[in-house]
Amino acid sequence: MGRRGERRWGRRLAVTATVLVLIGLVLWFTVTSPGPSMPQPAAPTAQEVGGGRDAYRQLRAARGNKAGMLLILGPVQLAGLGAVASHGFRPDRLKLSAHGRSFVLEANRHLPLGRWLNVTLTAESPSRGFPVSRLEVGLWSLPPRLSRWALEVGRWFLSRRVEVPPLDVMVRNFTVRGGTVQALIRLPGKAGLVDQMAGAVAQPVDKDEVIRIYCALADRQRKAPSSDFAEQMHRAFSLPSGDLSRTETNRAAFIALGILLVDDRVADFAELSPGELRHCRAPVIPVTIYGRQDWPKHWTLSAAIAVGAGTQLSEAAGEWKELADSLARQSQFAIGDPSGFSMADLAADRAGFGAAQAASRPDSADRVASALSKATAGQLLPNRLVQKEDGLSNSAFVKRYGGVDDARFKARVEGIDAVLDTTGLR
Repeated sequence: MGRRGERRWGRRLAVTATVLVLIGLVLWFTVTSPGPSMPQPAAPTAQEVGGGRDAYRQLRAARGNKAGMLLILGPVQLAGLGAVASHGFRPDRLKLSAHGRSFVLEANRHLPLGRWLNVTLTAESPSRGFPVSRLEVGLWSLPPRLSRWALEVGRWFLSRRVEVPPLDVMVRNFTVRGGTVQALIRLPGKAGLVDQMAGAVAQPVDKDEVIRIYCALADRQRKAPSSDFAEQMHRAFSLPSGDLSRTETNRAAFIALGILLVDDRVADFAELSPGELRHCRAPVIPVTIYGRQDWPKHWTLSAAIAVGAGTQLSEAAGEWKELADSLARQSQFAIGDPSGFSMADLAADRAGFGAAQAASRPDSADRVASALSKATAGQLLPNRLVQKEDGLSNSAFVKRYGGVDDARFKARVEGIDAVLDTTGLR
């Protein structure tokens, strides 16, 4: 090729590169927006938390269920799911609603450089398979055929990480009537949609390290049974860190403790299947602190959520649980755990995720692990914090504190944190 041909080829390459850059810029500034399309919603109320929890339980039951599950979301569940998602993943926002025969999902996702991805999906009913839908993304409004294609592309990207059923298998028999959405749905199993959202704000936890620590704790429990929460903590954080950093070992230890002391489903945070722990499986161990079984569960679950899904979600989850309890006759955690909003329970939540947050930072991982390996009950959960209000009804909580975004409530939480800051575990 002569010099003239080389120059011609170079010009073409430069023109092509310029065109691609321009197309990218046009897409960036038309698909994304300078701000969110929805205002930041207020923190959820007790009623919204209850509705959101019911919606989440239905969605969870549909995960990995090949036969599908009947999903019924009324106005309370739709509003609640949007409220708790917006609170847990803020500044991102989610709103779900039903109008006439249409279901509308609005989502705002914060992006780098101060831009926002604003998406609206409108699905029409009735439909035997996946409903006819329209997508609005930024300045683009896609007709049903292009919307379907865009959703198929999204499904394909998700299927690279987890098995995702075809759209017409994922959603069937879709109807919207009287503000209620009803459909037969089948969602991906472990590491599905909700887990992908949580994983976006937390680093993966090494599952081999979780297995190693869990099996060591289960073996120690079989040889020397203990119902003391502090003793279980000593065992978990006295183990050598192996080939991983202290930070990674700490994070795995919180997940292992969650599986051992709270619920097998905590393994989801490390993308562990039940079969991977079968060779050393142990029943969930009931442990106590100050004679109560519920506070260790609060502490441990909050710590596991913090390392598996981020401290913001862990903090929000503790508040949601108490708001839900303020409407309930009996707490979901344990018999003997009084119903109502409990500042003592909230203190246990904050103690757990605060310790997990500190143990996950490279500059404090060694210090916190050493402290946890010999921590007393008073350090894990200071006694004066469990003397706080227990069992407030929703009306009493609202009268005294307004809500979880009220200055009075925030002041009380700051007081709890001030006490926890003196323990050396944060």
